[in-house]
Amino acid sequence: MLRDIFQAIARLLEEGKSGALITIVETVGSTPRKAGAKMLVTEDGRLIGTVGGGCVEADLVAYAKQVMKQGRPAMFEVDLTAKTQDENDMLCGGKMKAFIEPIVAEEKLLIFGGGHISRALHEFAAKVGFRVTVTDDRPEFANTERFPLAADVLAIPFEKQAEAVKVDEHTYVVIATRGHSYDELCMEIALRTPARYIALVGSRTKVALFKKNLRDKGFREEELERVVCPAGLDLGAETPEEIALSIVAQMIAVRRLGQRTAGDFSKKKNACSSTTEG
Repeated sequence: MLRDIFQAIARLLEEGKSGALITIVETVGSTPRKAGAKMLVTEDGRLIGTVGGGCVEADLVAYAKQVMKQGRPAMFEVDLTAKTQDENDMLCGGKMKAFIEPIVAEEKLLIFGGGHISRALHEFAAKVGFRVTVTDDRPEFANTERFPLAADVLAIPFEKQAEAVKVDEHTYVVIATRGHSYDELCMEIALRTPARYIALVGSRTKVALFKKNLRDKGFREEELERVVCPAGLDLGAETPEEIALSIVAQMIAVRRLGQRTAGDFSKKKNACSSTTEG
């Protein structure tokens, strides 16, 4: 059964889906399963393994869905002590503690364009855990020598990239091609996907023109507002490396805070003050 659970986790990750792994870590008294028992709950409600059945399992499945939604691991306790059969269909009389951890789909970054900003961006993004794909229509700019940390590098015409790239709700998209027409095309491609984050490297004037053209194609205002432009946090960045760093910082804000702006670290309860070594 343990093998089935881990194989199912591997399939979830490969398919870009989520789940939650329940592990019984402590039991007191009489319980249907002991410490070490595991069960996987998938985002579509499938159960692999068992942690006791009945209302015990129902309670833990509800907690697992909560963990999936919040994206953070947590510890839960289930009290099996029951006064009547109606309160609990498993009159074991004990208690169980379960650790539930989210199985989160791999976060991906799709970069349209193989220029200087993209090169720096792929390095920073890969180092903070994103699976990076880089696309360009020029083989001399889209190759593994130029992008050694990318999982995939595609050298194909931009007009064909909508069919070649796979974008889901765990994908971040950055558009940084060499020309206005390609930027607009890639922006249209991105807006037709459920991407979590879409950013365009460019000016507000440029994106305003693109939005006007896409409105004429039937895009709604709320759809167009998904595009961040200029891309990245406002750090006063100038060099390709600084711009790339500002974009990755914004992606992390979306990942950790669910927003495009940075949080105030000084307000965090466990924030550490800066110290000087020596």
